[in-house]
Amino acid sequence: MEEIYLPLDEKKVLLPSISGKITVCRPKIPRTPDDPAEIISKALDTPLSGPPLTERLRGKKSLAIVIPDVTRESGAAHFLPLILSRAEEAGISPRAVTLFVALGIHRPLTEEEVDRITGGTSRTLRVVQHDPDRGLKDLGKTSRGTPVLINAELLKHDAIVLAGAASFHYFAGFGGGRKLLVPGLAGRETIYSTHRRIFDGTERSPLARPGVLSGNPVHEDMLEAASFVPVTFSLTTLLSPEKKVFHAVGGGLEDSHEEACRVYAEHFAVKLKKRYPFIIASAGGYPKDINFIQSHKALDHSFQALSPGGVLILAAWCRDGLGHDDFFPWFRFGTPERIAGELRKNYVVYGQTAFATLTKTLSCTVILVSSLPAETVEAMNIVPARNIEEALSIARERGAVTDEVLVIPEAGHVLPLVEGGEKDTRGAR
Repeated sequence: MEEIYLPLDEKKVLLPSISGKITVCRPKIPRTPDDPAEIISKALDTPLSGPPLTERLRGKKSLAIVIPDVTRESGAAHFLPLILSRAEEAGISPRAVTLFVALGIHRPLTEEEVDRITGGTSRTLRVVQHDPDRGLKDLGKTSRGTPVLINAELLKHDAIVLAGAASFHYFAGFGGGRKLLVPGLAGRETIYSTHRRIFDGTERSPLARPGVLSGNPVHEDMLEAASFVPVTFSLTTLLSPEKKVFHAVGGGLEDSHEEACRVYAEHFAVKLKKRYPFIIASAGGYPKDINFIQSHKALDHSFQALSPGGVLILAAWCRDGLGHDDFFPWFRFGTPERIAGELRKNYVVYGQTAFATLTKTLSCTVILVSSLPAETVEAMNIVPARNIEEALSIARERGAVTDEVLVIPEAGHVLPLVEGGEKDTRGAR
């Protein structure tokens, strides 16, 4: 058996030898340069639509640059200096540039985290970390009735540049693009309202799933809300599992993001001929496994390829714990149906994640290799394990069929697609 390493936090763990046929599911990534400046510069200077970034910034007195937080790698350390150089060329002083960290309802970053994700570029800039509960401006409502509350400080700038990465999202279709604004710089009420669109009507929308934008009510409401903001330029990068930029698209808010998502899917959506009764997956290491809420995306992806009633091992260290205080209390309801009923009455973003988690863990055996307390893991109907060896031992005790094993080392990135089969609707994620 070839040596297979599973990312876990900031380490890589060697998968022990397993008898039986092993299929490894990996993305198709082109060679990535150590310095992606040429790739990013091309996106900034020859965008998909409209004039280059420099031309769009001419005559502007102030600039807001919006980047994702620590839970989403974007290549900010590479693209920020290039954006700033074009701003200076256009006549915008560095003193007139503000860096906005799109937190949504995530925790604020430490100074060290901001410094690390920006490669030190933030030291020369004014940095604003978004607060979803204050400093907001009401811009109206979307056609679906979502109130559009946006960071008021952002709207004081003459030019707004969004810069993030494309990725799969388990119900918004893809991350990046409009998500830097909604939920990234939106009010809590706006965030809850857009996320609630997963329950369009009385049932969960079948189009609110990873890899789908067209007809996805969550994406469409987010995009409409984001369109209330006068975005000057949008840059979307594509990163390898090793966090290296291999592609970038610049242009308008909608078109550049859609093109980036199309290219992303070409590389990270992997076709399989069948489902497997036993899967061993890793969320992809830090920051994909920074907490359980982020790691759930890898669980969702892996679940797409799991046979009904199968066994799934997920390696996700979760150094920050579960990820939010609003998440765990939802498991007191016991069933997805009861959670869904409560969500329709009183929607909370991470109640949706609890619903999605329990839906999966009640339909198969999930074994989690993490730093989380065993009793917390068990309350989510998941089997805790201290390491991969223990997880494999538990899997065998639980009757895992090891004749054919699917291994997904970067499940936080990869979306398995089973050829010739209907979309898996077990439990509506």
